[in-house]
Amino acid sequence: MNPARVSAHLASHPWLAEAHAGSSGALLLLNPSGHAALRRHGRGALLADLQDHLGKRACDPAYKLRLLDATPGELSLPTVDRWLDLARPDMAIVLAEHEHDGHWMLTLQLPLELVHFDDHFQRAPVLPGVLQAGWALALSAPRLGTSMHCREMEALKFQRLLRPGDRLELGLRFEPDADDAQRGKLHFAYHFDGAHCSSGRLRVERAHG
Repeated sequence: MNPARVSAHLASHPWLAEAHAGSSGALLLLNPSGHAALRRHGRGALLADLQDHLGKRACDPAYKLRLLDATPGELSLPTVDRWLDLARPDMAIVLAEHEHDGHWMLTLQLPLELVHFDDHFQRAPVLPGVLQAGWALALSAPRLGTSMHCREMEALKFQRLLRPGDRLELGLRFEPDADDAQRGKLHFAYHFDGAHCSSGRLRVERAHG
């Protein structure tokens, strides 16, 4: 089927704001109803419904449907095909960051296609708590000079579920031990829309070299 016709047909689905078809698949931008469906049913069920809408005659099982996180603007056929071949993200998108007196504040967005949502959970995607701690370690290392390895976790609190598409604020701060400045505690806290989501303290060391 002609890519322009596929795009128009997909865009008529009540969950989609835009669709951009290539030779091997299509990039999809969800509208608010689509975002709600993704959170309620998960990525697999959402894409299965869109495949059904597209129809068996329009594509074979290898035809790819990928979710966009933002309006891409004008996309050529080769650009769409390149995007379709990209690996799905395994990390939050850093939108902005600033530092003041050793305290970092990062603005993050959870990608709609984050691979970790598939298993946690398939029908109700939620960001795993262990991943939140792992991201705090990974994002602190280049900013605070801390190790990627955690010796101990303290005071972990998970108070609000984090879902696909959420835009978060992550605060990071390293507190050195009084008797050894090379060791200490990494404090992290995630907030969404001004509300506390999760926090904890990770005992780490300063990275060597």
